[in-house]
Amino acid sequence: MMRALTFAFGLLALPALAETTSLTIAQDRYEAGASVSYDGPSVTDLFMAGNVVSVTAPVGGSAHLAGRRVAVDAAVAGDLFAVGYSVTVTAPISGDASVSGYELSLAPVTGNLRAAGSEVTVAAVGGYALITVADITLQGVIAGDAVLVADDITFGPEAKVAGALTIYAEDPASIKVPETVAPAARVKIEQRKQYSEGEWSKDMPMSMQVPVWRVVTGFLMGVLISGLIAAMVIAIAPQAVQNWRVLALAHPGRAIWSGFLVTSALAGSGFVLMLTLVGVFLLPVMLILTMLAIFAGYALGSYVLGVGLWLGVGRRMPEGLPGKFALACLGAFLAGLAWLVPIAGWFFVLGLTMLGIGTLAAFVLPGGWLLRREVVQP
Repeated sequence: MMRALTFAFGLLALPALAETTSLTIAQDRYEAGASVSYDGPSVTDLFMAGNVVSVTAPVGGSAHLAGRRVAVDAAVAGDLFAVGYSVTVTAPISGDASVSGYELSLAPVTGNLRAAGSEVTVAAVGGYALITVADITLQGVIAGDAVLVADDITFGPEAKVAGALTIYAEDPASIKVPETVAPAARVKIEQRKQYSEGEWSKDMPMSMQVPVWRVVTGFLMGVLISGLIAAMVIAIAPQAVQNWRVLALAHPGRAIWSGFLVTSALAGSGFVLMLTLVGVFLLPVMLILTMLAIFAGYALGSYVLGVGLWLGVGRRMPEGLPGKFALACLGAFLAGLAWLVPIAGWFFVLGLTMLGIGTLAAFVLPGGWLLRREVVQP
């Protein structure tokens, strides 16, 4: 969820700005817009969010990408984190790759691969592979162990798994693994229902187990990155962010209720489109819009949480960007901790998300439809 939060702050800028916006901090670059393309200059880490996202120049570090259609046509020296309806990677990834979407086509990955989707094509993996899909086509060599959760697996002529191959499928008898891919002694095929943490995590190789320090570090890095992207959005559209924040704090209850109505309308429209038959082709678009609204609402709600707590203890709103960056980090940190609280934490985060969606909707929909956006003095 923290990776999604990273992209969400970038998406917050989209209602305020139709054109592409960008920000460079040190050697890192942030871009957001309807259609964004990175073609240089050289950067260390790259963060992009939009409808269509493309990378056509080499990235010296890691790439963090979110969009409906994502294309990576230049080498990434670090790790790749990508989410979208369609993710196409034609250039090599030197680090690890964590990719999610409906259609995934992946070039060679030097490190480990973690992928989830519906239709996935994998070229080659230098480390281990953990892939959860409906249909997978393996074209190259997986140098480490592989865990495949799939119902339809196609092995190309060059396909091979050098380590242990574990497959989870609804019908294990329908899965045939050629000896050229992996000998029977290194292949295990199980029922999909056995794919749970209790069944296979104890047998995972140490390279696939994540130590606690990495989880904590990843959490803190997510908080820091969220704060940086919040600072980017504030720097680009300070008045818009102030209006969102002031309205959310002035009418939190109405904002939450408005967010609930908007989310219900977005999600429910998908079922209505299915009834029209022709509109079924728009269903993926509505699902993506719903997910983007949820991510953006969660991000804005977290920022408002940090600001609200700061003002609640009697402190003044900071004037400069560093102070607002710190409040964004505070909100992201507390929202992340809330996920750890059973049941109550879920409802708390849900409320934050609805708060953010309802506030953004007030500035997208015609005035007065749901949440009135009269100017409220901060």
